[in-house]
Amino acid sequence: MSGQKQKTPPELPLLHILPFYTGDTFLADALAHPAGRRLLWLEILLNGDFPWERFRDVPEVDAAYAKACLWYGHYKTMIDGHVGRTPLECKAGEIDEKEIRTFQEAIAFAAT
Repeated sequence: MSGQKQKTPPELPLLHILPFYTGDTFLADALAHPAGRRLLWLEILLNGDFPWERFRDVPEVDAAYAKACLWYGHYKTMIDGHVGRTPLECKAGEIDEKEIRTFQEAIAFAAT
């Protein structure tokens, strides 16, 4: 059915961050288009209620998860203090400085 959003099984929690950027409330919706896939790392980084580990076999989720872990490694104290999510693995490496503003906006939103 073209044009209709895919539904995720009801036992999965809804997304918290992406609905305000893309309108996507389900993971399947976020994976269906480029904007959702591009911002999925923010959802993973700031939403500890979703069972991300169950979806690590999906390449887009795995890549976003790795990116979220990289950002968590750089901003662990800030994320823990403002969001209080279950800790992610801390990965070392460089982050894209062009995405700092998006990160700041998302963490400010998640902290409210």
